[in-house]
Amino acid sequence: MPAVEIADPAFGAGLESWLWAGGLVILAVASITGVVESHGGRAPRLSVALSALACAAILALGVLLLAGGSPLSAQAGSVISFAPVDVHYDALAGVFVIMLGIVGFAASVAAWDGVHHAPFNAITGAAYPVFLGSMLLVFGAANAFAFLLAWELMALSSAALVVGAKPVHEQVAAGYLYLAVTHLATAALVVAFAVLATASGGSLAFADWSAGAATLPPFGRDGVFALLVLGFGTKAGVFPFHVWLPRAHPAAPSHVSAVMSGVMIKTGIFGLIRVGLGVLGPGPDAWGLLLLALGAVSAVLGILYALMEHDLKRLLALSSIDNIGIVLLGLGSALLLAGHGLATAAGLALAAALLHGLNHGVFKALLFLGAGAVQAAAGTRNLNRLGGLARTMPLTALLFGVGAAAIAGLPPLNGFASEWLTFHALIGTGASADLPPVVRSGALVAVGALALTVALAVACFVKATGATFLALPRSADADAAHEAEPAERAAMAFLAVLCVALGVAAAPVAARLTEIAGRFLGSLPVANAADPLAAVTGGPLAAGTVAPAALGAAALLGALVGMVAMRRGRRRELVRATPTWTCGVLPEPAMEYTATSYSKLLRLFFRRVLLPAREVHVEYHPGTSIPSTMHYTGGVTHVLEQHVFGPLHALSVRGSSTVRRLQNGSVQVYLAYALIGLVILLAVGR
Repeated sequence: MPAVEIADPAFGAGLESWLWAGGLVILAVASITGVVESHGGRAPRLSVALSALACAAILALGVLLLAGGSPLSAQAGSVISFAPVDVHYDALAGVFVIMLGIVGFAASVAAWDGVHHAPFNAITGAAYPVFLGSMLLVFGAANAFAFLLAWELMALSSAALVVGAKPVHEQVAAGYLYLAVTHLATAALVVAFAVLATASGGSLAFADWSAGAATLPPFGRDGVFALLVLGFGTKAGVFPFHVWLPRAHPAAPSHVSAVMSGVMIKTGIFGLIRVGLGVLGPGPDAWGLLLLALGAVSAVLGILYALMEHDLKRLLALSSIDNIGIVLLGLGSALLLAGHGLATAAGLALAAALLHGLNHGVFKALLFLGAGAVQAAAGTRNLNRLGGLARTMPLTALLFGVGAAAIAGLPPLNGFASEWLTFHALIGTGASADLPPVVRSGALVAVGALALTVALAVACFVKATGATFLALPRSADADAAHEAEPAERAAMAFLAVLCVALGVAAAPVAARLTEIAGRFLGSLPVANAADPLAAVTGGPLAAGTVAPAALGAAALLGALVGMVAMRRGRRRELVRATPTWTCGVLPEPAMEYTATSYSKLLRLFFRRVLLPAREVHVEYHPGTSIPSTMHYTGGVTHVLEQHVFGPLHALSVRGSSTVRRLQNGSVQVYLAYALIGLVILLAVGR
C-alpha cells in the first residue's frame, strides 16, 4: 500500500482527513470481513455493520466540507511510475459525499436484517464495501488515472452485486448488459480524457486541463463535450443511454439497488459538472440545449414507462431516469446562463440540480428499501399480486408513503423544494431578455416537460402505493405478509425523517448550495462574473414565494386538527359496521382496480409514444358462445430496446461467434496471424 500524505495539516483539514482515511480503512476491513464470514458460513452482519460505521464517517466528512471546512487534498503515491493517485475534496464534492454517507448508512443498516434475503459469498461480501469506497474515491479523484481507476472499480464491484452469489438467468443477463454498456461509456471517457491530456501537455491532473481545453478548436471542444455526455450520461441512465438501468437495478438486492439508484448514477452527474463544466467551461448554446433536450426526454419518457410498469422495483428504477432528467434540466439551464455571463442565475440553476440530486438519493433509497421489505414479506414484486399490506405492514406503508409523496413533489417534502427551485431556474431562463430566442424557447419547453413529469409522477406513485398497500390482498402471499425487520424499519424511518427535514429546511440548504454553485461558476472563465453571489440569499425558497417551514407547520397542524375531529366524531356517533354493498356479492379482490387497469387510460392517451401491445385469448364452454375463461396480456413497446439495442446486441453476438472461430487453439494458425500482422505493419509503415 502506498503511503497517504495529507496536504493540509490545519485542524479542520486534519479532522476531515481522519474521517476520510478512517472511512476507507473501515471499508477495507469490512471487505476482508465479508470474505472471511462467507467462508465461515456465518451471516455477514459484521461486514455491513462496519460499512454502516464507515458511511457515518463519510457523512460527517461531507457535512464538514459542505459547512465550509477546508478542502481536503491527499496523495496516495504512484501506483505506477507515471500515474499518481491524487484526491481533492471541496464543497462541491461534499454534496455528493453527503449523499453517499446518507444512502450508504441507511442501506447498510437495512442490510443488517436483510442479508438473509439474498445469497452471500466471498465475492458479494467483498464487493459491497468496495463499491462504497470506490464511489468515495470517484467524488475526490483529482486526476484522470485516479478517476478511471475508481470508476472501473465501481463498475466491477456493482456488477458483481447485480449478478449475486447464486444468480439466475435474469441476473446474469442484467450484469453482462450493465458491464457491456458501462465499458462502452468508459471507452468514450478515455478518449475524451486523452484529448484533454494531450492538449494540456500530457498532464493527467484535472486542474491543468482548463488551460489546455481553451486551446482546442471549436470542433474539438464540441467532440470532447459529446464524448463526456455519452460517457457520463450512460452511467447516469440518461435517455437514450438508459437501457441497462431498468434491468440491473431490480436484479440487485434491495439495499444495493438503493445505493445504485440513490448514489451511483449521480457519479455521472458529478462527472458532467466536475469535468464537463469545470474543465471545458461554458460553451456554445448547443451544449446547454442538448442537456435540456436530454433532460426533458428522460424526464417525460422515464416517468411514462414507470407508470406503465407493474414490477415495483422496475417501476422505481425507471423513475430514476425521470429524476435524472430533472437534474439535467437544472444543469442545462446553468450551462446556458453561465455561457451568457449570468453567473448569479446560473448558480441558482446549478444549485437546483444539486439539491434535486441529493433529494432523489434520499427518497429513492427509502422507496427501494420499502420495495425490498415488501418483496421479502409477500414474496413478489408484481403490483397485480399485492394489495392490503397496510394492515400487516403499517409502518412500512407509512414510510413508503412518505417517500412516494416526496418523489411526487408534494409539499412540504424535499422533492417539492428541489422541483420548485428547478421550475424557478427554467422560468427565469425563459424570461431573461439577455438570452437568444432559441434559448428562451428551449427553457420554456423544458418548463412544460417538467410540469407534465410532475403530474405523471403523482399518478405513478398513487398507483405504486395504492396497489401495494391498500384494498384487499390479491394473492395468498400478500395476505400472509408480515412487517419488515427492525433494522429495515429503522433505516426507512431515518430516510423518511430526512425527506421531511430537507423539505422544511429547504431555504438554508438551497442558500448554501447556491453559494457553492456560485463559487464554482465564479472560478470559470465566465464573462460578467465578478460577483457571482450577488443578491443570492436563498433564492425563491426564501424570497416570499414559498415557505417550506410554514407549509410543514400548516400541514402538521391540519393533520392534528383532523385527527382530533375524527376522534370526537367517533365518540358522538354510533358507527355500525356492515359489509360493502356489491349487488349482494361479498367484495373480492377480483373486483378491485389493478395496477394494469389503473394505468390503462394513460396508456391509451399516450399510445403514439408508448405503442401498447395486447393479446386476448378467450376460451368458451364446449358447444356454446359463452366465455369460460379469458386471458389478457398487455404491455408497452420500448422502441429503442427492441429496434436499436436489440439488433445491435444480436449483431455483436454474431460477430463474437465469428471471431471465436479464429481462436482454434492451433499454434501454427496463431503464428500465421502474427506473420500476416507483421506484413501489414511493414506495408503500412513503408
